[in-house]
This record gives sequence, C-alpha cells and structure tokens, in this order.
Amino acid sequence: MKGFDEQAAVYDSVAHVQAQVVARLAGRLAGCPKRILEIGCGTGLLSAQLAARFPQAELVLTDISAQMLAQAERRLGARATYGFMDGQWPDVALGEFDLIASSLAFQWFDDLSGALERLGAMLAPGGVLAFATLGSKSFAAWRRAHEEMGLHCGLRDYAASESFPWPVGYACRFEAEFIEEMHADGRGFIRGMKELGAALSPPAHRPLGPGRFRALLARFSSGFTAQYEVIYAEIRRGNRKTI
Repeated sequence: MKGFDEQAAVYDSVAHVQAQVVARLAGRLAGCPKRILEIGCGTGLLSAQLAARFPQAELVLTDISAQMLAQAERRLGARATYGFMDGQWPDVALGEFDLIASSLAFQWFDDLSGALERLGAMLAPGGVLAFATLGSKSFAAWRRAHEEMGLHCGLRDYAASESFPWPVGYACRFEAEFIEEMHADGRGFIRGMKELGAALSPPAHRPLGPGRFRALLARFSSGFTAQYEVIYAEIRRGNRKTI
C-alpha cells in the first residue's frame, strides 16, 4: 500500500495506539509454537515481541508494503525470514504454522471471511490464528458527524464483533475493548491517520468539497477523541487433520 510505504520510516514515532494493541495481543499468546507466520508485520512491533517470547521458533514475517517489510528486517535482522505477501491470499507453499499472528492488519482486507478460511487452512493441527483488528464501533463520533450532515464518510467499514465472519469448523473466541486517542481537533485526527499511512478510503469514496470539509471540522474545533474498538480474536484448529 502506497500510504504505508511512504510513512514506513516515521511509523513507530506516531503509532501509539498500535503499540498498545501489540503489547496486549502479545500478552495473550501462549504455548510453544515451532513455526510462526505474521501477517502484516509492518515495522516489526509485534515481530519483536514474537521473537522474544518464542526464541526457538522459526519466524516468517510478511507484509504487502515493501518499505514496512524493510523496516522490520532492520529491526530483527537474521532472526526472521521475510516475504512480500498479501495476507488475504497467503502463499500455501509456506506450509503449516503452529501460530499465525497479526495486529491491526485484517481491517484492511476486502475479503475478511475468505482470508480467515485461507489462513485457517494453513494452521498445523492444534495451531492458533491470533489477531487484533478494528471493530465496527471504531471512530463512532466521526462517522456519526458525517451521517448527521448527510456526508459520505471516507473511513472503511469494519466487521462487527457480534457478527464476525468466523470460519466454520474451528474453535473461535474473542474479546473487545475500546482505546481512546486524544486530538486537538478534527484536523489533528486526519493528520494522525496520514502520518500512520492509514488515510486510505474505500475505492468508491469521493473526497468532500472544501466547504463541507470545513463544516465537518468545525464540529471538532475544540477537541476530538478517536475511539478504537479493538477485537482480540483466536481461531484454533483441532488436533486432528480433519475438522
């Protein structure tokens, strides 16, 4: 993704919420996986946690952004192997993994349901797909302002926790939490998204005209709290080959 490529060098300095999510996701991981695949490794925030928690495991890091992947390689060096890959369409030639992990990448998927099926099929018997992603209640105030003004919101629609597209035949569970990030105003929120490389709208979105954009920002001139709904999920494959 172009936005993430452009911001790879400065991503860590502005990824405050993302770092919190990584720490909380890593704290949920257990077991002794021999092979680990990370989807959307970015600059390696979660990768470093995986390397520290599972020092004997083979670590395969992948991302769709070449520049983000390069930053991860600078961080972990020879501790891992690296691959340019769209996590929605994983390379089955990589084989099976005891743990597939991902932090705040799945909300970018256009085919989340299919991606979970494909990734689940790459789990070794007893393996776990553990990930954090954004839920539909994220940025509710920003979305509500657009709706009240009759404007189309440029944010993507995220999966709802109560109707998540879990793959059939796996043991699945999740927990959700809200994390708040304060901004001086609405413009600060947009600037923050751009600094992360995350200001990517759906293909059909048309940017607001200057007048409507100013009117929208006026609603948040005295401050804006961005609320992230984070879903921490686990999909576990049975111990037998057939599930």
